[in-house]
Amino acid sequence: MSRFVSIVLGPELYWLVVCALVFVKGEKSSPPDEAVTAYLDAHWAWLPFIFVPLTFACFIMPGVGRWWLLLRIDLAIAVGLVVASFFFANAMTYHKPSAGPGAGTAFMVIPILGYVMAFVGTAITALFIWLRQRA
Repeated sequence: MSRFVSIVLGPELYWLVVCALVFVKGEKSSPPDEAVTAYLDAHWAWLPFIFVPLTFACFIMPGVGRWWLLLRIDLAIAVGLVVASFFFANAMTYHKPSAGPGAGTAFMVIPILGYVMAFVGTAITALFIWLRQRA
């Protein structure tokens, strides 16, 4: 695989696709209603617990320095998670007095849990890279 392809098909493209999917899912529900808010409320954990760890699958691709790729992954998660959370919170905004905290809480909780998952993934990956280079 050429170096250009391995740079283009990286974590930035992955998070761009994730953000686009969240945006499209949210736009289909414009204006938001109770059913869409209930669906999104049931699936909020996908962003921090599924999509963040899947970002580390970029290490399967050859061609990029491992430490450099780890930095790119961390930056892509940092930016992509906030953007996806913003789209997610905007899609689930349903104005009803009994709706509870909902979107505001999701906008805070998703990045916090995502960053915790990214920290754990980064620590494990850095350990593996360090041990591999040491051997």
